[in-house]
Amino acid sequence: MLKIGQINTLIIHEVLENGYTCVSASHENDTEEFITYVYLAAKGSTLSVGDQIEAFVFIDKQQQCVATFKQPKAMSGDTMLLQATGMTDFGAFFDWGLEQDLLVPIQYLQSPVIIGMPYYVHVFYENDSQRVLGATKLHRFFSETDAYGQLKQGETVTCQVWHITDLGYKVRINDALLGVLFNDQALAKHAVGDEFNAWVKAIRPDGKIDITQLQDNPKSRMSLQEQIIADLQAHDGLSTLTDKSSPEDIAYKFNVSKGAYKKAIGTLFKQKRISLTKDAIKLL
Repeated sequence: MLKIGQINTLIIHEVLENGYTCVSASHENDTEEFITYVYLAAKGSTLSVGDQIEAFVFIDKQQQCVATFKQPKAMSGDTMLLQATGMTDFGAFFDWGLEQDLLVPIQYLQSPVIIGMPYYVHVFYENDSQRVLGATKLHRFFSETDAYGQLKQGETVTCQVWHITDLGYKVRINDALLGVLFNDQALAKHAVGDEFNAWVKAIRPDGKIDITQLQDNPKSRMSLQEQIIADLQAHDGLSTLTDKSSPEDIAYKFNVSKGAYKKAIGTLFKQKRISLTKDAIKLL
């Protein structure tokens, strides 16, 4: 069976002046009326009837089923970061590595795009229109709730930022679910496409998932304390990263919040392992 939007094994059915007609290698199980003929454009005739090839199959602007040896950046079922190339009143276009850009119809568009900017796009084959399309409304293809208990509070997860709101960041979790990282739970400002490890902060009663980058518990603070001591030892016992430093500088150095860092150096100070001034930390 022919798979639109995927790599297919095709057999050359007929040699034409500027290309070939092909059929699926599994077409033997189809009746004549259900065989889909695929057009492969090519200069010259280097292939012969009966030759078997691997090619990407999609529907072109003329609604013709065509094949190409070019490998697209994303195929049906993939969710990839693609660059926007155009915006119209009926949708947006994205560069997916083929001459014909990928269309994201307006009903599948999360918000208007800025040409040249990257967006996460889910590629899919729409049966109704029989076209390969894209979607930036990821919630139409990924669940926003943990209905089957896949995650646990405190669990480490991999996140990708796919949309930014005034409240924070919409993230894709473990390539499977969607969640939210609120601004006050983020270590720093993020852009669409950023990937990072984080933790499940909470799973709400409605199943929606809150994510945090702020791991702040006794175990993590103890680990952070040892990291601070190791950093001091590696820099002649001196650091200018104090409790007055910016959250961004602290996050860049230790990947923790300013609050967690202040608690860790406070504990080290009480243990008389470091001395503190406004401008520096010294190892004792």
